Amino acid sequence: MKKRLISVLSVIALLMCTFTFYVGAVGDVIDFTRESLDLYVGQSYQLSLKNDVSVVSYSSSDPKIVAVSSDGMVNALATGSSVITVKDMDGNEAHCSVNVLSGKSPTSVVLETQSISMTEGESRTLKASVTPSDLDDTRVYFASSDESVAKVDKNGYIKAIKAGVAVITVESSSAAVASKCIVKVTSKSGNNNFSVSIDGVLYSIAGEKKVKMIVELTNATAFFDTTTDENGKFSFDDIVQGTYTLSVYNSKKNNKPLASSQISVGAYDMKISAIINEGELVILYQNETAGSDKVKDITLEKSRLTLDTGTTYDMAFKVVPSSAALPVINGVSSDENVVTVDADGRITANEEGTATITFTTADGRIAKQCQVVVTSMNSNTFSWVIILLETLIVLLIVIMFVVSYHRFMKQKERAEGLFDD
Repeated sequence: MKKRLISVLSVIALLMCTFTFYVGAVGDVIDFTRESLDLYVGQSYQLSLKNDVSVVSYSSSDPKIVAVSSDGMVNALATGSSVITVKDMDGNEAHCSVNVLSGKSPTSVVLETQSISMTEGESRTLKASVTPSDLDDTRVYFASSDESVAKVDKNGYIKAIKAGVAVITVESSSAAVASKCIVKVTSKSGNNNFSVSIDGVLYSIAGEKKVKMIVELTNATAFFDTTTDENGKFSFDDIVQGTYTLSVYNSKKNNKPLASSQISVGAYDMKISAIINEGELVILYQNETAGSDKVKDITLEKSRLTLDTGTTYDMAFKVVPSSAALPVINGVSSDENVVTVDADGRITANEEGTATITFTTADGRIAKQCQVVVTSMNSNTFSWVIILLETLIVLLIVIMFVVSYHRFMKQKERAEGLFDD
């Protein structure tokens, strides 16, 4: 009986281990958020994964068509197709097929609104268009982040299903050019207490991250507090929408806060920066600066450059409207053997040739290109020699003309003297 019991327990333990391994393996499977995408030549796209896994490498089946960086940024170089493969530490792989198109590429997707409030059971159509209007393909594609909250069909017809928040993504013929609309659905019963999270970083006015500080979130019915970590980060979970007071105290809480401010919590997760400024707590949302407007477009100081090998150029950017803050802009070179570009927009000419630098906003919404022609110092020297020779020839012609004219005038004077005699 005892041996039989041990055998049964052994079988149960083996099954439990097998089940645990299976669940762990399934949970850790690596996978892209999308299996395929279309891009135009010169465009970039940031790939993302469904699960939080440790990535070892990204690779492209044809780097001449599609290049991919170590963090999954795809750059379309030439027309054709390529498969991007990502590998994790356990050797698991995921694949995304990238199709690179030729022709005129879309620059933006324009929505009639980027925020919609609806009630359960309601429906409406989200109007969208692609610019420029003379594209060969002006179609747009709609997708909902949560179809249990709001569904959308191919024509932009939105149906509110239940209380919650969904994000409608409207994509052009290129995955790199898209816009988003937040759809907030309220309940018919009036029970709309959405639970969200707040992730923030606390700074001093000088930009120093404030560690081990107490951060408190309160209103008439709720109280939350936490302490900033070694990177100045703090977070609150399960926060119901409404107006709160966000206060900051020293590590030892006193009656009076160092700084405080009102903060409105909506129906979606928030990422903020909090800056202590003489008793006031300035709240900035992610990628935003005080008093900034939404960036509609960016322009490059130059769309074409000619550089000598070994020289650099710092690209300058302008935003539209001018009151908006300059967003984070990433630069990618189509040929890093010819030119490279760093995070600050500095372009370095490496060797003779031509390459295209694509500057893209961090959200992937706006992309601009600059063509860079790199010439060798020898060719420039040769050009200067040609210019110098041409100048000397012109100067020689002028001298010969002056000498000839001088001789002519002397002969004329002699002839006139003979006539006078």
